[in-house]
Amino acid sequence: MKKLLLVGILTLSAVSFAKGHGNMSGMNHGNGGMMNGSMSCSMMNGEHGGKHMMNMSPELRKEMQADMIKIQEKKLEISKIMNTSNPDMKKVEVLNGEIANIRATHMTKMQQNMMKTN
Repeated sequence: MKKLLLVGILTLSAVSFAKGHGNMSGMNHGNGGMMNGSMSCSMMNGEHGGKHMMNMSPELRKEMQADMIKIQEKKLEISKIMNTSNPDMKKVEVLNGEIANIRATHMTKMQQNMMKTN
């Protein structure tokens, strides 16, 4: 009985730890299966990007923040559409494409910044 209780507690703690520390735990929570916005914002602040993000010019940092705001606005539009009784999936598809384009541009800017700082 003690072994069963110990195994149960160990399993529960492992699951709790995994859920609490997974940066990609935002998968399929209304964001199209992409990484969550908080991780992207923390990357811009240099928390995950190391020296490359710390060496970002104020202008580029402002552009990156504007990109993240655009993505959040489009996600909000998608949420509004999906919360209607008859969602227009064509609009959702267009918005998801726009989000993908913004993210691609965002990544290109980050990579160009990394090349400048090397």
